Amino acid sequence: MQTLIELLAGAIWFIFPAYVANSIPVDVSKLKLLEKYGKPIDGGRTLNGRRILGDGKTWRGLFSGIIAGTLFGGLQAMVAPSLNGGSQYLPELTLTLAFMLATGALLGDMTASFIKRRINLRPGQPAPLMDQLDFVAGALFFAWIWTSVSQGTTANALENMIGYPRLAVIIIMTPFVHLLGNFIAWAWKLKKNPW
Repeated sequence: MQTLIELLAGAIWFIFPAYVANSIPVDVSKLKLLEKYGKPIDGGRTLNGRRILGDGKTWRGLFSGIIAGTLFGGLQAMVAPSLNGGSQYLPELTLTLAFMLATGALLGDMTASFIKRRINLRPGQPAPLMDQLDFVAGALFFAWIWTSVSQGTTANALENMIGYPRLAVIIIMTPFVHLLGNFIAWAWKLKKNPW
């Protein structure tokens, strides 16, 4: 039976590539070196008179998030065997799974932006819970796809990948982690709003 600390550590360990991928686009948004890649993914196009995604979803953010999330996940996979037995409570993480988590996180966030534009919310306007869980939903969906493909079946893929207790911890803790991260980014003047 896992302790609460082991459960929390396993949840953070698994979702960390998605957390990194989701936070990096804001972190790199002010880097002059990457300024030329800051063009909106939707190219300014509209759908039914509303922007498809908005100016906040850029190629710079997409690629930097995927790269950073994948690299951090790969580093975790390399470090896991040296954790002196502590890794027995950590879910397995591979470079491919980290890539899927990072990619899914950013596509989940873009999906939420698309929905927010459709319901006439302005960029930066809050959508409670959607803003905090969109990237997690995308990350878990892409990780589930990869796990299902690698196992050859969708039966129990989610349970085998992470386990339902860790999934519950991720869903409960993410809104708080997300709000704290946004507040810090706002305090450092990387974001316009603290939410």
